[in-house]
Amino acid sequence: MNYYYKTFLSTEIPNDLIYASFFFIDIVGLSNPILSTETQRTKIKILNELIYDCNTFVETPKNNLLILPTGDGMLIGFKNGLEQPLKLSIEFHKKLSIYNKNATGSEKIKTRIGCHIGHVFVVRDIYGNVNLWGPGAILSRRIMDMGDTDHILLSNEIVEDLFEISDDYKKFIHLLHNFGIKHGDNLLIYSAYGEGFGNSSLPKEKIKIKTKDVDIESNTICDRIVFDVIPKDTTGMTRFRRTYYFLNQSSEPVYEFATNFIANSKEELLGLNFKAYDEKDNELKISKVLASTPYSKKIIIKLLKPIFRGDSGKLLIIYDIKLTKNNFENIFTTDAQSFEINFKHYANIEFFPVLYYMDAEIGSKDIIEKSSEIRKGMFKELMWSRSHGLKIKDSIRLEW
Repeated sequence: MNYYYKTFLSTEIPNDLIYASFFFIDIVGLSNPILSTETQRTKIKILNELIYDCNTFVETPKNNLLILPTGDGMLIGFKNGLEQPLKLSIEFHKKLSIYNKNATGSEKIKTRIGCHIGHVFVVRDIYGNVNLWGPGAILSRRIMDMGDTDHILLSNEIVEDLFEISDDYKKFIHLLHNFGIKHGDNLLIYSAYGEGFGNSSLPKEKIKIKTKDVDIESNTICDRIVFDVIPKDTTGMTRFRRTYYFLNQSSEPVYEFATNFIANSKEELLGLNFKAYDEKDNELKISKVLASTPYSKKIIIKLLKPIFRGDSGKLLIIYDIKLTKNNFENIFTTDAQSFEINFKHYANIEFFPVLYYMDAEIGSKDIIEKSSEIRKGMFKELMWSRSHGLKIKDSIRLEW
């Protein structure tokens, strides 16, 4: 391991533009003035040794690696694939956990990691040392900076490619939200965590979200919205389906659609993995996630083609959540002509659902009576509907 570490930096690196996947790590709190210089140096040495002992690093050919020490951490670029940064992150976390179990007090090492894909230029500084510069490296650092201790954060770009490789990644890569970075830009960020790696908590918002408001809410009106709520079992696992039939009433094309999600807990919100489809069953991608509170998200979905004035579209969203409380709440992100809620459950289980409609302007809260109740075999289906007075920012709440 030590021989590999000492000889690696002498490897010749091509002096041109390179596309790679990146792993950026630093030690949290290393600059704390209470730490002695010797303690700081020891932590850097141990960090290097743990990384250089990981199979993901060792088994990657040296000519496919780019590396840049940063004092309290390092940037590693992999030129031969995009899975390595996440694999290295997981492997490193498990090795670091073993080390920290045997360390005491200030000896323990806390880190954060950012992963991204992009281009860099390989250049040399004034002393002739190899340096990396470009969006691949810069954004990897920005993503890492958003994290707290133990976070493994990933850009939307690298996650989309990982999901194409294998659905297994969807089991432990979780959507967070947009974070603001320098120059008014923002990034859509994911978090990787599971048994022995990562941090399942939301990062503290040290960098304020600067995402510009989109004007799609006032440009769009829904002819009809259908909510399907299907409790799967008595543990709280519930399937949700939302179908939006919408119309562009603006002179400007609509490229995106906004919808809001409200959860009972941070855990529900973090576990909000869902899919969106258009009227032709094409899967759609998320372009932005705006977290207005720790318990709600506004999600912006990118349409495959623009919807022009007078044209209509359809959007279907499906997701499963293990509810901590038996309720569903929705805030309307567009005006709507009508909506209906279909609630399906096992007929042999006692449910007494109540639907409330809250008018945001006058502050009222009314109960909507059921429109129908049908027994179908072992299931019972209940339906509520309303076809007037549905305004943006009004909300509904189903309790059972």
